[in-house]
This record gives sequence, structure tokens and C-alpha cells, in this order.
Amino acid sequence: MPVLLRPAILLASLLWLSGCAPHWLVRDTRTAALDLAGRAPDVVILGVSGRCSPPCVAPRDNWDYLSSRGTLDAVADVYAAAGYRVEVAGFASHPAASHTSPYLPRPQSGYEALVAAVSRMRATWLRSGMPPRVVLVAHSHGVAWAHLLTRTFPEVAFTAQVDLDGMCVAWRSDYGAAVRALPPAAPDEPQLLDACDAVSITGRTVPLKDVVWPNVALNLEVQSKRLPARTSASGGLPVNYLFELARNTRLDGTATGIQHFLSVREDHSAISYPNSDALAWVTARLRDQMQAWPAPPAPAGSAQPASTVDPPAQEP
Repeated sequence: MPVLLRPAILLASLLWLSGCAPHWLVRDTRTAALDLAGRAPDVVILGVSGRCSPPCVAPRDNWDYLSSRGTLDAVADVYAAAGYRVEVAGFASHPAASHTSPYLPRPQSGYEALVAAVSRMRATWLRSGMPPRVVLVAHSHGVAWAHLLTRTFPEVAFTAQVDLDGMCVAWRSDYGAAVRALPPAAPDEPQLLDACDAVSITGRTVPLKDVVWPNVALNLEVQSKRLPARTSASGGLPVNYLFELARNTRLDGTATGIQHFLSVREDHSAISYPNSDALAWVTARLRDQMQAWPAPPAPAGSAQPASTVDPPAQEP
């Protein structure tokens, strides 16, 4: 092997399934945090980050980098700019409700916390006459968790599901011990370790992370570059080290409500940053979807014109 190639290959291997920043600086979002005890917002954004990069210990060191990087804020800004009230919550790629890492300044919320949040919304806000729209944003292993979530809650409508380079590499080896440490799931519920299993759809074998369930109105699938290319403003490497090839599908084998983008300048990690080509495409598509929505409700306490017309039904 040429000597000059060795540092590049080493760096690429350290970025495997990367979501981690070198110093793991944890930042809060600019957008208001999800407050399930308060008044329902117009839009709820739930983010699920992916696996940390070696030599970290997964899932112990997995963390909510989509919040820290500003990715969830970039999505929230789409709705806030149009006058909608938005709240966000970010979750790490971990089966438990909460976990700690010696490299992180505070505990991280995991999949059980995400399930608890959606369960509470289902019992409260989503039963109201004007329920919030729920948007999922996930990267790498987080995509598998997000698809498991939409499968687990078939009665919950998800306005949009954003998949950034979904991955299943090392799923069972990463999460097996952590899942077995939890109370067992009910037999009739989707099993956590099965989130990357495959099903047959119209004669094709499809990983569950690539199945878009009927309760998802719009699925935006982003895949990172396959060929060497100059990088974008979001950084990354000229040569990608990990990328997804399979395309998402509905249960009937169609791509109804699914839009796809191949980010030809960005690697597996770079597509998850707010200044990426990938996020520019995602936010544009979300903005397009939003054009069909009714105007945002007037702020609480503001004067409302009298009307005998029923409010319009909520669209996806």
C-alpha cells in the first residue's frame, strides 16, 4: 500500500458510521425544546442521531449530534419562518431511555425516551382538534430507529420522515447487550433488535429501515455520494467511506410519497450538517409540502375575527 494512502484510510476508518465531532461539544437547540406539559405547538420535530465513530464505544458513546450541529434547528426554521410554533427534541442511538458517557457532559435520551414522548403526545396533543404535525429527522443508525418508531405507532400520523443515509451495519452487535438489559417487549410489538431485519415486498427483499409505513405522508430519502468528488461547505472527505444504496419503498412496492436525493458532493457524515446540500434539498421539499397547509393559528390572546365556518381539515 502506498505510504501516502495510509493516513487517508486510517482517517476514513475512524469516521466509520460517523456522527461524532472530535470534542463532542453538546449544544442546545435554538428552537424551543419539546414541552409535553405545555400547550401543543403547531409542529413537533423529533431527531434521531446515529452511531458514534470508532474508537468510541457504541452505544455507550452515541449522542444527539443532530441537535448540537444545528440540523434540527435548520428544519425547524422552515416552519418558524412561516409563523408556525415549533418544538424539537433530539435523541441518541441507544435502546434505553437514558444513558451516560464519560465523553459527554450530560445524559443522553435514547429510543425508550422517544417512544415515551410519542406515547404521551398520542394520549394528549394528538387527540385535540388541531394536533401538531410530527416530523422525524434521522441519520445513519437513527434511520432504523425512526422506521421502527413509525411501525410501532401505526395510529400516529407523521407529516414527514427525513432519512439521511440510513444504515444497519453492526446493528445487532452494537445494541444486543443494551436491548437484553431492558425489560422484554411484548411479543406482539416490533422487537428492537429486529429493526434491521428484511421483509419481502413484491418479490424483493427489503430491510425494514427502507420500508415507509402508511402513516408517513412524505418520506425524504437522502443518500451520500458513491464516487470521489470535491466536498461541499459541510466538509467531509473527497472519498466516501460509507453510503446507502437501497431505495425506500412503500408496502405495495411503489414510491408513492417518497422523494429521493443523491448528494454527489457529500459523504456519510457531511449530509447531516445544516449547511449541506442534503439539508438544502430537504428544507426545500418540506417548504413545498407546507404550501398546502392552512395558515398558522393566530397567537394566543390575539383578536380573532368571528366566523361560522369550520376550520379546514388538517392535511398531511
